[in-house]
Amino acid sequence: MNRKYLLLAGTAALTLTCAGCGDDAPAHGADALKDACGGVLDRATIKESSSDDKFDRLRDTSKSESHESAAKTLLEEDHAAYVCEISIDDAPAGGDRGLSIKYIPDGGHLFPENEKRSFSGYKAYALGGGIQATTESGSASVYFPCKVQDREDPVAVTGEIDNDLDLSVDTQFRVLFRSSNRMVELLKCTNAIDFPAPETMKPFPMIKD
Repeated sequence: MNRKYLLLAGTAALTLTCAGCGDDAPAHGADALKDACGGVLDRATIKESSSDDKFDRLRDTSKSESHESAAKTLLEEDHAAYVCEISIDDAPAGGDRGLSIKYIPDGGHLFPENEKRSFSGYKAYALGGGIQATTESGSASVYFPCKVQDREDPVAVTGEIDNDLDLSVDTQFRVLFRSSNRMVELLKCTNAIDFPAPETMKPFPMIKD
């Protein structure tokens, strides 16, 4: 076998081996977000996220996290669980976190029921049916009691969305409520839980710090 044949054969083998080399690269930006978090990030959210200079470095780093696994963890293990985690490539440790959604069982109310006020940078909402919501810079939370069959006391569920993408308050609540509706189904809450359209929500009056 001459050297020319060996060289051609080696080149062909290398070409075949690397034919799919680029296929394993993780999706970034819109391609990463469209299927992330169980599909609760709608087109409007992705479009709004695209204005952030970190958008093209976003990727879904969720592993086994999902709404299904989070619901199971809340009911069977009684501790917090993430639905999804979206990271930013090359972000420093403890720095920008992209976006994440998690749920916490039995964390209690977000604020005392008789405390009806907001502050600078913090807004609080009473949404009826025992549902509460709050928002601060880069995050939003919702609390709802979930009555589960064969349990004497409701499961007090708190959902949280955190992001470094400068998403508007309405967008954060829209995503969080879509995710929470999924959790209500999976937890099989027997009580009526209705999350409002975010644009209709009115926070408590502002109190100066």
